[in-house]
Amino acid sequence: MKELEELIIRAIFNKAKQYQEDRSNTIHVTDLTGCIRKSYYIKKHGFPLNEKMAFWLLFGAVVHDMLTPIIAEYLNGEREVRTVYEYQGVEIQATADVLADDVVVELKTCNKLPYNPYSSHIEQINAYMHIFDKPKGLIIYISRTQLGVRIFDYYGDWQLFQYTLDKAKVLKNALDNDIPPPSNLPLAERKLYCKECPFKTLCQNDSEMF
Repeated sequence: MKELEELIIRAIFNKAKQYQEDRSNTIHVTDLTGCIRKSYYIKKHGFPLNEKMAFWLLFGAVVHDMLTPIIAEYLNGEREVRTVYEYQGVEIQATADVLADDVVVELKTCNKLPYNPYSSHIEQINAYMHIFDKPKGLIIYISRTQLGVRIFDYYGDWQLFQYTLDKAKVLKNALDNDIPPPSNLPLAERKLYCKECPFKTLCQNDSEMF
């Protein structure tokens, strides 16, 4: 049975890797909405994939593949729409889960359904709204542990978009000069992000060097 367990786990890992595209040479909106220092390490050292992350990634991919066609048809839109936004010499890749005439949709999987959208998801949908020039955003949460869905409307913030664009410049400069950027997160948020970050030790060592 141990051999069968290992076979199943390996199959999950291999399938998850298929969904994890190599982004080492490009900057995506999602690289800018969390810790950009972590994004720097991912581009330099690769995306860390453990059993938990592999399952979450695979689950999220399955949900996206299943639901984005349904949402796109309902809104009379398109799924997986990609574009490149250029800001002061920095190219930023953006991929909308669903794009319709007057709305952009971002689909998220989570454990428990939140009562309010997470700040990183607001920043992400806000960037998509400005990049794709849409007046409204929808963040749709699908729970991994509950049979539930929660949808939030969002109507945009230009200053937040400028903040996102400025982080793209910081990250690009860090990658070009091979120097980790400073963390963009306030101390309260770092406790959450740093706790399970696979680059925690490397980050601490680099902090002493730079």
